[in-house]
Amino acid sequence: MEARCRWLAIGWLSLWLIGPAAAGEAQRCSQALLDALAKQLGQSGWRVPDASTPYLAPLQAAACKPWPDDPQLAVVALAYQDSEALLPDAGRNLQLLVGRVAMPEGRLRERYDSPLGEDVLLEIGPDSLWLDTARYHLAPGVRAFGLLLNSVARGPSCPEGGFNDLLTLLVPEGARLRPVFASHLRLWTTVQGTACVQESDFAMEQARLTLSVGPLRAAGYADLQLTASVQFGPQEPLLRRVTQRLRYDGQRYPVEEVSTFWWRDNQPAPGDTPVR
Repeated sequence: MEARCRWLAIGWLSLWLIGPAAAGEAQRCSQALLDALAKQLGQSGWRVPDASTPYLAPLQAAACKPWPDDPQLAVVALAYQDSEALLPDAGRNLQLLVGRVAMPEGRLRERYDSPLGEDVLLEIGPDSLWLDTARYHLAPGVRAFGLLLNSVARGPSCPEGGFNDLLTLLVPEGARLRPVFASHLRLWTTVQGTACVQESDFAMEQARLTLSVGPLRAAGYADLQLTASVQFGPQEPLLRRVTQRLRYDGQRYPVEEVSTFWWRDNQPAPGDTPVR
């Protein structure tokens, strides 16, 4: 009985943490665009990723979306393997590319590259990448866009907390894209008991974070505001709503990737911040 309850607790948490980032909104890339991008990166054999994509396929995840301000541009995000990593039993050595491309030829104009080191907390699936082109107008003539990275990893067996959906905002700077913000948007933490033991008093709190652009400016960029909506569970009533203002420091918006400003212990005495 204890083992079954333990599985149910961890499984329920996993379902909440690894659900699709934006269910129902397809951001599929055309095969022609993938071919053009692969050629520029010295790659080959790319196919549109889906649930049947082999674990060691050259392209593991992809998202493409038109740029709202210009129909001749698109933004793309790719998780692909280095050609030299495609060896028997070599495992995956994934690279991330986020770019803005000229259409219809698919020529990269600005780009951001980073390794994707998979581990117990990070595993890439075919739907792990999602592009956010909301109106992130940070300064006159500067519109950022976001990449939401969703991990399908099962995670540790007995966690005290968890996180998923890493949102990174990028701004164009010459021929590159520069990250200025990064934070997970879904988090949970144990507030009583433990998830690995059948305890009647076990309790956890979960937060879903949203990001908005404020009117004030620092170092030329608008302030950002993170708002955490905190619940005991996905179907439970809202416990509180907590906000954090972020000011640009000339390079980035200082923020924790795993934010704790919404934790119960971090709220002003004598009790939780009232729901607003």
